[in-house]
Amino acid sequence: MTEPVTLAEVKAHLRLDASETVEDRYLEILITAARRAVELRTRRSIVGAAPTIAGDDLASARHAILLIVGTWYAHREGSTIDARSAPAEVPLTVSWLLEPLVRWDSGDDA
Repeated sequence: MTEPVTLAEVKAHLRLDASETVEDRYLEILITAARRAVELRTRRSIVGAAPTIAGDDLASARHAILLIVGTWYAHREGSTIDARSAPAEVPLTVSWLLEPLVRWDSGDDA
């Protein structure tokens, strides 16, 4: 299965040395987990036989994946602390990127 965001793209986003490979496996795990988080949050698929996120929506989803990976890489615990010293699970930016992509079940079988 090919992820929508590559290891090289993640390293560039995080400003990591592309030749340094010590954390490659960890970053690959984060990429997969972030993609799954986007799919679950939007109730749409990015990879597989019949992806339902494409075009501009895929660009937004890819950016969300980069932001999620960056947050998880920088904060290896389950939450971060915001400006008010309150715990926050995901940066608001990710919510703004994913909200338009959410597919709600209309109750139709189609």
